[in-house]
Amino acid sequence: MIAAAGPTPLWYAARSTGYVSLLMLTAILVLGILTTARWSNPEWPRFLTQAVHRNLSLLVLVFLLIHILTSTIDPFAGISILNSVIPFTGSYRPVWLGLGVVSLELLVALAITSLLRQRIGFSVWRVIHWAAYACWPLAMLHTLGTGSDVRSTWAVVVSLACLVVVVAAIAWRLVGSQSGVRPLMRLASLTVTGAATAALLGFAAAGPLHSGWAKAAGTPDRLLALSSSGAPSVSPAVAAPTPSPALPAPALPAGLTDQVTGTAVSNATDVSVTLTDARDAKLRITVAVHGRQATGQLTISEGGAVICTATASVLQDVQATCGGTAVDISLSRQPDGTIAGQLITQVARN
Repeated sequence: MIAAAGPTPLWYAARSTGYVSLLMLTAILVLGILTTARWSNPEWPRFLTQAVHRNLSLLVLVFLLIHILTSTIDPFAGISILNSVIPFTGSYRPVWLGLGVVSLELLVALAITSLLRQRIGFSVWRVIHWAAYACWPLAMLHTLGTGSDVRSTWAVVVSLACLVVVVAAIAWRLVGSQSGVRPLMRLASLTVTGAATAALLGFAAAGPLHSGWAKAAGTPDRLLALSSSGAPSVSPAVAAPTPSPALPAPALPAGLTDQVTGTAVSNATDVSVTLTDARDAKLRITVAVHGRQATGQLTISEGGAVICTATASVLQDVQATCGGTAVDISLSRQPDGTIAGQLITQVARN
């Protein structure tokens, strides 16, 4: 749907709770490392570290529940409840969304086994608890892969800060005087940590932080074409330009199969796409959508003279009827941010 380009408060809530959850998972991992190292001081006893670790582990599940509900209720990305339960399904960035689902399910399993720790025994609980070390990197990859704000300065700072804190905690755990880690194991662990950190930074630089990631990540074409993420902002009122008075223009001919190219501008609620016909540069097409409506305003002009102004369906392709001519325009966003598509006209059926 073309109108899905305008994010709603639900979508903003989904993104904000996602980043808050990442911060909480970072804190949980660091506190877990401190707990295993039996760290404490007179001002912060060890039982307090354990209590905060346990309570944060339960609280993050609340934020993740809000994150999932807002993501699925909002139709922007078309994420269903099924996609939130079964990893790597759905059409919106399935791999990166799936990694988040796996991370969540591991976290739920850890919470349940922690509550049942007295029943299942410490040894079994400890083996299962090692999965905690997989939750954080999976969550980080999910954030980088699906986050629409990932290239924003604040998002880069948050993600980098989480990475630095986790790596510092792991390094402290391995090289501290009370670590109890054998030298060979310490060297191997530090090597793996360094390699994983370098790989994550390289992935972020070459992927999510690089232009064209939205398409490579698996964003559906309907969102690539008119997504407000990365589109230049415009004034609050985005609408089709008002044509200048002109002499009556000829009707739009049927039988066209032309390539069209152009640009899209949008803000939080409105989208306007301006296209030029590759065969006839005088033929201009404008599609304007207000809010999250399933219809928009289609204006076609030739040489400044308006040929057609009609209400168009924007559920999938842009479809409208101009006089006796049916218009069908398919659109997709290109890696360089421009819009490309195909204009097809035919005699309208009665």
